[in-house]
Amino acid sequence: MTRTTAHKVFEANVERSQAFLRIFDKDRGRGQPANDEKELLRRCLVFAVGALDAYLSDLILEIVPEHAPKSTSLKDALAQIAKADPGLVLRVSLAATTQDKHDEFRTALSEWLETKSFQGPEKVVNALGYLGCPISWQDFDESSGVATATELRRITDGRHKIVHRGQKPYIKRALAKEAVTLISNMADLIDSRVCARYR
Repeated sequence: MTRTTAHKVFEANVERSQAFLRIFDKDRGRGQPANDEKELLRRCLVFAVGALDAYLSDLILEIVPEHAPKSTSLKDALAQIAKADPGLVLRVSLAATTQDKHDEFRTALSEWLETKSFQGPEKVVNALGYLGCPISWQDFDESSGVATATELRRITDGRHKIVHRGQKPYIKRALAKEAVTLISNMADLIDSRVCARYR
């Protein structure tokens, strides 16, 4: 398998982000964009960051129950999950089949992940730690041709200003496109490394 299921879902989500750009470009004349056009660019950025966040969460749910990566980050996460759900070990041990055991664990992991965010450079590193598949920022930089952590932080900060503060930062079309491209490149690299490791 060359792609994970999580990546297939990511591609559908990032395509939605690109749709905002296509709508923005349709019948676009010269001059300053109208307020509604500016909102399309903000939504493009918000949706792209959300697509990466969802992808990483879905990828963890896909890989961890099946492959149980060995990592300190995952060990710590498992301790938190067990503390939050003391009956999990018993339910898993009493499950009739291996698939039932995986399903019990996957449910508990999913509930734990609902409280997590994978937006921004530090959170991406956390997700890669849970996956037992570290990727250096230098590898991301070589893949994308930009300082990935710096650009991701800028994009994520813009998203937070829009979503959490109700601000309306001016997002140029070029930045919106760069955000989609950067996030797509990141997901592609992550998926190729995860597939090489576990598939």
